[in-house]
Amino acid sequence: MTKKSKYLDIFCREADEHLASLQQGLLALEREPANAELIHELLRNAHTLKGSAQMLGFADISAIGHRMEDLLKDVEGGKRQVSAPVIDLLLKGNDAITRMMRALTECQESPVNIEQFVAAFDRGEFTGGEFKESQASNEVGIGETVRAKVTTLDSLVNLVGELIINQRRFENRSASLKRLCTGTGNLSQAHELQAFSRGLEEDVLYQGFLIQELHGKAMALRMLPLKTITEEFRRMVRDLAREQGKEAELVVTGENIELDRVLLENLKPMLLHMLRNSIDHGLESAEERLMRGKPAQGTIRIAARYDGNSVRVDVRDDGRGIDPLQLKQTALQRGVIDKEEADLLRDDEALYLILRPGFSTSDEVTDLSGRGVGMDVVKNNIEQVKGTLALASEVGQYTEITLHLPLTLSVIEALLLVSAGQSFAVPLNYVQETMKIRGDELASVGGKEVITVRGVTTPLVSLATMLGLPEKKRFQQGGKIALVILKFRGHCLACSVDENIGSSEIVVKGLGMQLKSVAFISGATILGDGEPALILNVPDLFASAEGAATGKFRQAFEESLAVISRGKVLVVDDSITTRTMERSILLSHGYEVEIAISGEDALEKVAGRRFDLVISDIEMPGINGFELTKRLRGLEEYRDVPIMIVSSLSRDEDKRKAMEAGAQAYIIKGSFEQGALLDTVESLIG
Repeated sequence: MTKKSKYLDIFCREADEHLASLQQGLLALEREPANAELIHELLRNAHTLKGSAQMLGFADISAIGHRMEDLLKDVEGGKRQVSAPVIDLLLKGNDAITRMMRALTECQESPVNIEQFVAAFDRGEFTGGEFKESQASNEVGIGETVRAKVTTLDSLVNLVGELIINQRRFENRSASLKRLCTGTGNLSQAHELQAFSRGLEEDVLYQGFLIQELHGKAMALRMLPLKTITEEFRRMVRDLAREQGKEAELVVTGENIELDRVLLENLKPMLLHMLRNSIDHGLESAEERLMRGKPAQGTIRIAARYDGNSVRVDVRDDGRGIDPLQLKQTALQRGVIDKEEADLLRDDEALYLILRPGFSTSDEVTDLSGRGVGMDVVKNNIEQVKGTLALASEVGQYTEITLHLPLTLSVIEALLLVSAGQSFAVPLNYVQETMKIRGDELASVGGKEVITVRGVTTPLVSLATMLGLPEKKRFQQGGKIALVILKFRGHCLACSVDENIGSSEIVVKGLGMQLKSVAFISGATILGDGEPALILNVPDLFASAEGAATGKFRQAFEESLAVISRGKVLVVDDSITTRTMERSILLSHGYEVEIAISGEDALEKVAGRRFDLVISDIEMPGINGFELTKRLRGLEEYRDVPIMIVSSLSRDEDKRKAMEAGAQAYIIKGSFEQGALLDTVESLIG
C-alpha cells in the first residue's frame, strides 16, 4: 500500500464534507446573493478542496477546484455578480468533482474529460462532451436500509469497543519499539529498527482511521440524533399555544446529540408531557406577560448535551414558575401527603410532589396543579432507563426540568493522566485545558494556593491528595508542574498531576453494583498496556476541593531543579488531510507534535506554553496564516520562535507577505515532499 493510499480515505471524507457544503451553500447563495459570509465560506471550501487534492497529487480535481476558487474570488471581490449562470458553473464544477471522487473510491477511470471541462468552464458554456459515458449509474439509492437484531448490533458495538482497546495496545507496542531503537548498539540493526518503527507508526495511524470509521458506522446503526424526535415539536408548540390564545416559541439546542433508539423512544413521551405542561400551565397569556414586564411571546427551551457518561436534557420555560406553598396545599387537599410531611418539606423538596402518583387529575383547575399532569409518567420512564430527574423553579420567572440519560455502552473522548503513579481518565467535556506552571505563577488567597487561568483566580489542589494517594511532586521539563484545569457548573479547578498523557477515545465500563457508590470514581476503562484506568467523577472532585488543604506547591517548587525542554512543534491547518500527513511525518522522526485546527485554536494553545516551531497554512477560517504569524510575533515568548508556512498559494506576493509577517520558511503544497519538510524543520530547530 502506498503512502498516498493510506491518506485517501481521509481525503475522501474531507472532500465529501466540502462538496456537500458547496452544494447546499450555492443553492442558498442563489437566494441570498449579497451574503458575504456565505461567499467566503464557499471560497474556503473550494480552496481547501483544491489544496488537499494538490497535496495528494490529484491534479484533475485540483484543477477544477482552482477554477471554482478563482470564480468565487471574483464574486467576493465584486468582479462577477451572483447570477443563475454563475451558480450553474459552480454547480457543474461541484458535480464534476463529485463524479471524480466516486470514480476514485471505486478505482474506476475518471468520468470527466478534464481538458474539455476546464475549457468549457472558462467559456461559461457546456456542450455535454465534457463527461464520458458512464458504465454504471451515478445515482445512489436514498432508500437503502438494513435490518438487524438488537443483540447483533449490541455485539457489534461492543466488539468495536474492544478493537479500540486493542488499538491502544498497538500504539504502546510502537512506543516500546521506538525506545529499543534508541538503545541498540549495532548501526545496521539500528537503521532497520528505525525503518520498521516508522512503518509501524504509519500502520498504527492508518488502523486508527479504520477503527474510527468502523466505530462511526457501527454506532450509526443504533444511534439517532435528538432532532429525530424534536423536529415535530416546534409545530406542536405553535399550534397548542395558538389554540389557547398564547404566543410561544420553542428553541432547541444540541439537536445533533445522538442517543440510542431505545432511549429516544422513552424520551419522546417525556418531552411531550413536559412541553404540554409548559404551554397549558407554565406560560402566561400575552396580556399577563406584558403586565409582568415580560415579552408577549413565551419561550420554551430544550437543550441537550453530553455530560460525562450521560446525556443531559434540560426543558425550561420562562413562565410563572411553581409556588411550593401552593403545591403543598394542593397535595394536602388531594391526600397525597399529610400535615406532618407538609411541615417537614423544604421548598426545593416540595417541587418533587408533582412526581407523586395521583397528585394531578383532570378535574384540577388551578394554574399550578396542572403541571403535574403526566409527570408521574415521566418519572416512571426515566427510572426504566436508569436515569435521573431534577427540578428547579423560581416563582414568576421559570421552571426547569433536567433529565440525565445514561449511556449503557459508551465510547467517549477522555483526557488520560497519571497521578501518584496510577492512570486515570477524565471525560473531555469536564476539561477546560491542560497547562504547566512555574513557581512564580503561584499566589495565595485566604491561606489557599491559587493560579490565574485566563484572568480568573482558580484554586490549585493536588489530585493525588484529594484521592487519598501518596504523592511526591513530579516536575516536568523546565521545572514546571503539569496541571489539568477542570470545569463544572461555571467554576474551574486546577489539579496537579504527574503528567497529561493526552486525549483518547476510551470504552466506558461500569463498576458493578458493589462499587456503585465509590467516591470520585464513575467508571473504568482499559488502556493500551492492558492495565485498567479509573474514570474520575468530576462533580465529586469539586465538592471535595472546598475543604482540601493547601498542596504546598510553593515549597515543592523551591526544592526543584529546572530542566530545559525542546523539540515541540505546533501544526496549524484547517485541512485534516494536510495536518494528518504533517503530524505523521514529524512524529515518525521524533518530534512532539500538537495540532491546531484554526488560527484562533493556535493562539489558545500557545497561551502560557512555548513551542519550538510553528507550522501554519495561510487560508483558514477566521485568523489566516499571515495574521497568525503577526500575532505570534507580537507575543514576547514567540518573537524568536521559527514559523514555517505550508500552503497551496504559490505566488511570489504570498511568499513576500509571509516573510514580512515574520515567517522564516515557505513550502508549497504542490511540490510538497517529506524530505523537504524534514530538512526545513531540522534547519530551523535541529
